[in-house]
Amino acid sequence: MTFSKRPDTTGSAPATADLRQTAMAFQAGPAVAFDLWNRLTNEMMQFAADRVCETVKTQQQMLQCRNFAELAHLRAHWWQRAIDQYTEEAGRLTGIWTETLDRSFAIRTL
Repeated sequence: MTFSKRPDTTGSAPATADLRQTAMAFQAGPAVAFDLWNRLTNEMMQFAADRVCETVKTQQQMLQCRNFAELAHLRAHWWQRAIDQYTEEAGRLTGIWTETLDRSFAIRTL
């Protein structure tokens, strides 16, 4: 089996369009990029703080359990709530990205 020394450039990578869109967001100016970074960081930090509070609250409730069934119920509820919150957070972060890209395209077309 022989391998070509040159990469095949006939097809484009599927991620190329996504990279172009992301690069366009930053071409709109440093203010847009800074705003995006600031909003994403703020959202993720707030989410992490909320999750820590939720975990501590659940641990305090677990310490008061009198049997294994109560503990298992609390644990299952905590897992389901965590999954739901992570799903919601992914949606919020996607919304921030989408809004920023839409705004950057609007700036570029002016």
